[in-house]
Amino acid sequence: MQNDQWREILTEFIVYGLLFKAVARDAASMDLVELKLSYRPVLDAISLWAERKHHDYRRQFGRLGGKIHVQETQDGFIYYVLVKVNGIQYESIYNREILRAECQERLNRFLLTATQGR
Repeated sequence: MQNDQWREILTEFIVYGLLFKAVARDAASMDLVELKLSYRPVLDAISLWAERKHHDYRRQFGRLGGKIHVQETQDGFIYYVLVKVNGIQYESIYNREILRAECQERLNRFLLTATQGR
């Protein structure tokens, strides 16, 4: 295993976790607005896909000896994560805007793949 492999997996775990929660919140918000068509099935499919990816990365992180202790937003700009990997504690600090951009990139890739018929 590469030294930083767990960091890449942790980042993907965080991004997909934020993505599926954001899509679920957006879907709930859309339920409050009267629209001509229902987009709920599309949003549900995206949320389910992102949630599965999130859980896949969580399992991978666990197999590498990782355990997440704290995930929280601080000051509205920072996303703080405290993990333990093989008995050693690490802090990971992320910029929320960068995480949001990563979520958008994953969503765009999913939609591109879905519209191209895989």
